[in-house]
Formats: sequence, C-alpha cells, structure tokens
Amino acid sequence: MEQAVFSPPFAKGELKSMSLSTLPETDWPIVVISLPDAAARKEMISRQLGALDLPFEFLDAIDGRAGLPEEYEASIDRIGTQRHLGRAMTDGEYACALSHLAIYRLILDRDLPGAIVLEDDAILGEGFVQFLRERGYERAPLIQLDHHHARIPRIMGRSLLIESCTLRRLARNALLSTGYAINRHAASFILERAIPLRAPADWPCDLRPLGVLCSDPRLVDHPTGDEDISALGDLRTQLHLEYKRRQKQSFRNERKYLRGAYWKKKWLKMTTIRLS
Repeated sequence: MEQAVFSPPFAKGELKSMSLSTLPETDWPIVVISLPDAAARKEMISRQLGALDLPFEFLDAIDGRAGLPEEYEASIDRIGTQRHLGRAMTDGEYACALSHLAIYRLILDRDLPGAIVLEDDAILGEGFVQFLRERGYERAPLIQLDHHHARIPRIMGRSLLIESCTLRRLARNALLSTGYAINRHAASFILERAIPLRAPADWPCDLRPLGVLCSDPRLVDHPTGDEDISALGDLRTQLHLEYKRRQKQSFRNERKYLRGAYWKKKWLKMTTIRLS
C-alpha cells in the first residue's frame, strides 16, 4: 500500500493498487476516484478493470455530502462561482472538483507523464483496452473518453483515426469527467487556472487552448436515469434546472438580440456539430 502525499489545499488521499496485470507496464496509471465508503461502486469498477486485467489505483475522494470540510474553503470562491457559472454549486460539486484537482497534483508530484482518470461509476466500453494498448492517450494533452454536449467544428476540425476510435477536436468544453486521459502539461494548465475553484470538475477552466480531443464513439459510459447513483445528489440537478429556466426566460425577452451571449450561442450552433 502506498500513501500519496498532496500539497495543501488538496486531499491526502490514499492510493491502493488493486490488480496485477499481465499487460506491459505503463507509466500512465489508471486512477479511480471514489468516496472511502462507496463499497458497491468500488466493487463495480474493480470487477470491470479486473476482468480486463488492468492494474489501477483508488484515490479517496473528498467527501462533501455533509458539507465541504473547512480546510478546503480557502480553495473555493462561492461568490465567484455564482458570477462565473450563473448558479451556486453544491458542496458535493466542490468536493468532486477538488478531488480531480488532487489527481492533477499527484501527476506533478510523482513526475508522471499523465494518467487515465475514471470515476467509480464508469462503464468501460469495448475499445477502452485497445485505446490503452495503442497508447492513444498520448495523442493530445487531454482526451475525454466520456462526454456530453460535445461539439466539434463543421470545417477545419481535427480528426485522428486510431484503431480504437476516432479522436475529434472539441470546439468548446464538453460535460462529464467520468473517464479521460490527461497528461502532465494539461494537469499543470488546469491547476494554474482552477484555484480558487469557481466551476465543477467538468471543467474548472476553458480547455480550448489545450486542443482537447474526445473519442468517437465514447470509450467510457456512465449510468443514466434510474441507474444514476451519483453521490452528488438531487440538489445539483435542481440548481442546474433553475439556472436553465432563468436563462430561457431571459432569452424570451425581446432584448435578447442585443445580448452577446445570444449571438455567441447562435454562432456556436452554426459553426459546430453536436457529437453527444
């Protein structure tokens, strides 16, 4: 058992090697974020990775279910969140985002070239192993293996065909951090811009300068509907729906045509294609 050491304000999570693989050793570890008491979820992801004979490590996520621990308050900006995101964030969302940042700090502290990051409710697709075998994770600083509301350019969009999937360049940040590959440069880039934290784990800053790619098809999936057992709870959904309701009411106003946000959204739809 190896004890990972993080610099404040990041969690002192415990990393545990859970499998011995017959595949060649890689310097990109698979790190799974999971709450310490999430036994069922750990069993689910352990079974998947074990069946694929893939070594991995658990990172104990920061627990924000009963409120964000006081030690992390200095790392977040609640007022800035409302201004930047248009809504409040739950303590669980802050804790989740800080847990992902802890992995980025781990990459830098260990002097790793990168890591494959999975959340504990990840559902691994057919091409996941092939993506690792062909070292597809080296093709960009950050590659989203699961994504939602992903948009790619209609023209001049970068596409890279590899055996496991096609990697397509994103025109803007796409939602979800269920599964992704991130290299040392991207980890450093996000850490420099994410604190104080004003946005969720997906993503705490504008990733476009990195040239982020996403897999087509998605190589990692996530529970949906009744299968969704997210530890972040219903409050996040309520806050998001309230924000969307206010946004729609705002756009219905006749003055919407005078707003830059309206035309920015229209231009995005005209110049991009929705992938997921």
